[in-house]
Amino acid sequence: MTGVRIVVAWAIGIVALVVAGHATRAEEQFKMLDEEQISARVVGKDITDGPHWSMYLRPDGVMISAESGGSSVGSWKIRNNRLCISYPASAPGAQPECNEVWMSGTNIRMRPNGDQETISAIVMAHRGQLTGKNP
Repeated sequence: MTGVRIVVAWAIGIVALVVAGHATRAEEQFKMLDEEQISARVVGKDITDGPHWSMYLRPDGVMISAESGGSSVGSWKIRNNRLCISYPASAPGAQPECNEVWMSGTNIRMRPNGDQETISAIVMAHRGQLTGKNP
């Protein structure tokens, strides 16, 4: 029985090393997207952190966001290799918030500027809950 425990512990250790190595490689694989890549990988999909918020970038330039049970409608465009989003609560005439878009698989990081917080989320197929018809 002790031999079986040693084999199981060894196997668990190997699995942990493989998972840790995979996570490190995934971290290294984040690449900044250009305009075509942003359009292909993000537009028409949901960007979400999972349980708290999500945004849907409709192909027509409308952005539907949901947070804390409510939804709102804004707009988006791609400019100079950045995803620019105008939120509905922005002051009239306010400039859109433009972010570099970095991705690794379905993981996304949106970086406004070097001194501002990076937004980390995932990109997934649109689930149809956010349509913009009833903001």
